[in-house]
Amino acid sequence: AAYAKGRPGEDSAWVEQHPASSCETRVYDDYQEMLEKESLEVVGVCLPFFQNPEASIAAARRGIHVLSEKPAATDLSDLARLEHQVRQSGIQYSIMLNMRTLPIFRAARQAVQQGAIGEPILISSQKSYKYGAKRPWFYRERKTYGGTIPWVGIHALDYMEWVSGQKYTHVAAYEGNKAHSQSPGCEDHAGLLLRLANGGTATCHLDLLRPEAAPTHGDDRLRIAGSEGVLEVWGIEERVRLLGPRGKSGDLPLPPAVDFFTAFVAELRGESQPLVSSVEAFDITRTCLKARDAADTGTWVAL
Repeated sequence: AAYAKGRPGEDSAWVEQHPASSCETRVYDDYQEMLEKESLEVVGVCLPFFQNPEASIAAARRGIHVLSEKPAATDLSDLARLEHQVRQSGIQYSIMLNMRTLPIFRAARQAVQQGAIGEPILISSQKSYKYGAKRPWFYRERKTYGGTIPWVGIHALDYMEWVSGQKYTHVAAYEGNKAHSQSPGCEDHAGLLLRLANGGTATCHLDLLRPEAAPTHGDDRLRIAGSEGVLEVWGIEERVRLLGPRGKSGDLPLPPAVDFFTAFVAELRGESQPLVSSVEAFDITRTCLKARDAADTGTWVAL
């Protein structure tokens, strides 16, 4: 095993304390050097967001499987280059959309697939996080951060689509920074309106405005109104409530959680289907980048 720093001089003392570390774990100042010197089967990419696509491309060129932090890229041109390299190399590639591992969203997806609410028509979601005492340096500028829609909103856009089974066709959005002037490139709120392929509507609101005194870092919510019922998901309470036809209502039983990395390794071994396929990873990243463009331009954007 090996570890490469995100920046020269970065403190890597924490690596020695990690459960996966051993006396044989080697630490490099640069990921290119690590890739050249090590014989690796899989890498986890978790760099300042704008650097993730280049590192993933470098690994893919060497035939190394990649599990990357999201978003896959922070602009459409880098995304296209990454997508091309992954296809050409034939590696397995995924991004850390860990909401798919949570029991609440897995239960909600199963209920929709079983027809519990009929056809999904109206979907709404919330992602709310604490800003924290301090954000890393790369949050200060859009060119290094990439935007809050691709960073935070990607989770909500993914679980709305994954749970409902509905694709997006158009998006409009607004975003801004009203409370954190120290990081002007990091939007602290955004609202999105999306058209569904079946003619339905989806909305998503996200923020970095959750009070520091709140009991949890995040507050995730999802509501899907269908032709025959409604599903409501509360992350903090870890509840999924079904309001179904003919009195079929109540909290749904929750399945076990799934470990993302274990699932990725099982995929590499041919033991299971991808939790997040490369196609899904690229598609949801593309959707987020186009949603960011919609906010920047104040126009509807086709997806």
